[in-house]
Amino acid sequence: MSNSGGLLLIVLATGVVSVAGIFFVSWARKATRASGEKDLASRAGTQRLLAENWTLVEKTARETGMTDEEIARVRANVLGLGDG
Repeated sequence: MSNSGGLLLIVLATGVVSVAGIFFVSWARKATRASGEKDLASRAGTQRLLAENWTLVEKTARETGMTDEEIARVRANVLGLGDG
């Protein structure tokens, strides 16, 4: 095989790998977008769990050194009273 033939083979292989990578990234992005609805449901479930067990959450937060202001901000977010 000549040098130009080897170079052509390298260029073609690089092109095939690049196109395959583009398709894979596209597929991964679509899969991530599709799972977005599940993430919202998961967040809602987590928020509900925290709200139902707020006493334990607050106790643990105090034991780990959170300030009253930080706890109040978290509580407002968990209960949907804060802007974010």
